[in-house]
Amino acid sequence: MKAVIMAGGEGTRLRPLTCCVPKPMVPILNRPMMEHILNLLKQHKFTDIACTLWYLPDDVTAYFQDGSALGLNLEYYIEREPLGTAGSVKNAAQSLKSTFVVMSGDALTDIDLSAAVAFHREKGSLATLVLTRVANPLSYGVVLTGENGRITQFLEKPTWSQVFSDTVNTGIYILEPEVLNVIEPGEKVDFSQDVFPELLRRGAPLFGYIAQGYWSDVGNLEIYRQAQKDCLDGKVRLELPPAQAEGIYIEEGVRIDPTASLEGPLYIGRGSRIGPGAYVGPYTVLGPFSQIDARASLKHAILWSGVRVGRGTRLRGCVCGKNVVVEPECEIYEGAILGDKVRVGAMSTVFPKTKVWPDKVIPSGSRLGKSVIWGSQEPRPIFTTFGLAGDIRGSLTPETITQFGLSYAAFLGEGKKALVTASFSATAHLAKQALVVGLRAGGVHVHDGGEVTGRLTRFGVQALALDGALHAASHPQDPMAVVIECWDHRGWPLSKADRRKIEGIYVREDYPRFGGEDVGDFIQVAGLRKRYLRHLAKHYPCGTPGFKVGLKLEPPGDPLGELIRDFFKLSGYAVITDDVQGLPTVVVRNEEWFIQDENGVRLSEQDWWKGFVLAQVTKEKRGVALPVNLSETVAEAARTQGLQVYVTKMEPLFWMEAATELGNHSGDEHNVFPHIEPLASLGELFTLISSRQVPLHSWQGKTHMKTAKVPCPWGEKGTVMRRLIENSDPENTLYFDGIKEHTDSGWALVVPDDDEPVFRLYSEARTEAEAAGLIEHYADLIRSYEREE
Repeated sequence: MKAVIMAGGEGTRLRPLTCCVPKPMVPILNRPMMEHILNLLKQHKFTDIACTLWYLPDDVTAYFQDGSALGLNLEYYIEREPLGTAGSVKNAAQSLKSTFVVMSGDALTDIDLSAAVAFHREKGSLATLVLTRVANPLSYGVVLTGENGRITQFLEKPTWSQVFSDTVNTGIYILEPEVLNVIEPGEKVDFSQDVFPELLRRGAPLFGYIAQGYWSDVGNLEIYRQAQKDCLDGKVRLELPPAQAEGIYIEEGVRIDPTASLEGPLYIGRGSRIGPGAYVGPYTVLGPFSQIDARASLKHAILWSGVRVGRGTRLRGCVCGKNVVVEPECEIYEGAILGDKVRVGAMSTVFPKTKVWPDKVIPSGSRLGKSVIWGSQEPRPIFTTFGLAGDIRGSLTPETITQFGLSYAAFLGEGKKALVTASFSATAHLAKQALVVGLRAGGVHVHDGGEVTGRLTRFGVQALALDGALHAASHPQDPMAVVIECWDHRGWPLSKADRRKIEGIYVREDYPRFGGEDVGDFIQVAGLRKRYLRHLAKHYPCGTPGFKVGLKLEPPGDPLGELIRDFFKLSGYAVITDDVQGLPTVVVRNEEWFIQDENGVRLSEQDWWKGFVLAQVTKEKRGVALPVNLSETVAEAARTQGLQVYVTKMEPLFWMEAATELGNHSGDEHNVFPHIEPLASLGELFTLISSRQVPLHSWQGKTHMKTAKVPCPWGEKGTVMRRLIENSDPENTLYFDGIKEHTDSGWALVVPDDDEPVFRLYSEARTEAEAAGLIEHYADLIRSYEREE
């Protein structure tokens, strides 16, 4: 026997999931619904199958092709205009010369087709409708049968007052070819509304077979989610991989971090990745190659293929279409639907039952409570404070990085020279390669500085007298996160004007692409690390040769730790790595560092700045540049020592400008900056204590400081700042970098962040409770001003 699958459904009630895919291709446990139907037909020995198509037919034919991969023989009949259920089958009439089965390609069922066919033959039926009993028949065609199964009445989608049975039409039919004689070719005709009522009127033998088993027409988004749940509960007989404990199904090629936790029933598609501390909970379905980052939490979430869920994000009862990206710290709630290729920015909330149509970009910090169908959200600028930042799999892919390389090359100009370096990771190396491709294609000569750490790149661009520099790095705790630091010819961060120029080139794609002899050269740079160390050792020598310094590296081979070790040795220190008790010690953990005093107490940022102030006094400087968020005790210490204090904005570029004027750096042809570069920061402090024999703990003071960040959507930041300024006391407020307001107990600084949808809060007070109270006061103000909007 042959079978016909009606697979032309548009699936309007499943939008936005079906905006880019026909309804039969919507996945159930990572297989198109139509594939489950084909598997059912194959189980019942149907191998020759005609497929009728209309909406996005190429999606179906490209996936199934001739059916041989499933052990089937498929033929396709594509309609120019929708012909209805019966009209579409009539379109395939040339291949239907004997009894055949008709099924919908967009339903989910495990009904026994062999038993239905046997019933059809036993009754000598012309047309047999497979029926099932449902609790609510209002959305279906109700069918009434006599004692022998013969159909006596039809009613399509009745009201409750019209309901005469709970037995409904499943859309599965066993038909004799003579049925097609009732249908005119090329006409739009429906089986349940036109053909079967006409055959009943003529007295033809029509029978209804009441089937056991599971059946769902997956007619809307709620039923779609329920169908996945039913599959995981074992209510549907499907071909699944062997279940692990508690109904957990895992396909091949999956990687799960040992610290992640799974709670079934759930289904994990092939090639998926689940990161450290992530939680994948009950009734979650991960599509192929899904990526669940660290500390993400999912329950009742359905993800199609290629979805990426950022660290700390919470998904609850939502559906994410193909290649959706949900950035870190988002929350998406029950019934929310994200279409294909939607990108949800970091720290956003998508409220229940919100729908987002494909290809939309939701800015970070959004609180989305209504559906997004038309239009496009304005993307955030590509630059952060030091350069570019993003995920190598999503917002900052190799393709994007290459495009940025082309843009940076156009900014520098053809024939210019740029240094390119990377940190010690595979992700950073990949990003560097993408940069090199873009730069060379843009006609810039690339000087490859290899793998470096400790801001060595900004020294290198000065030492080699190049026109600019780029450094690709990844975060030790998030290996997928990429940061591309951008430096000018002085080794300074790019100005806002320069960043705008590059961004304009990037957005407009206004860059040349060279080939042949015009492609930029590629030059390997040797000895850059040694030159950097010699330069620093010259400017920050040990005050007392052999002065002992403790060094703890975790892990032992940390690149930054090894650079610090070599710097200390070259500067004349005795580096102790085993017993560091009683020694000033540098601790390096995963390329991050801090200092402990002789008693093992960690120096705060404020303590380092106090040491820096003392170093400027020793060098007989006239003043010192201090960022606005520092403790007042640092400024007080500077003034006590006779230094003039220059307060700067927090952005490093502003501090570097002021520090240059005041000489708060190593001033020669290759400037290095404490506070910006780890080795220079250590050099300032350890030269001071080794020359003056001043113990680190001697200037440590107790100050009560607090920091926090308060989420705020981009579009509300301006309003919040206006309201804060309107309600501030002008006599006690500094309007400089955000606003810094002084009170009787201390001060609070409120700064709208340039890179994230947050306000950053800083406070200092006489007691810890008062400092915390200042933070909470301004956090409450920000939230209240948001609510006003």
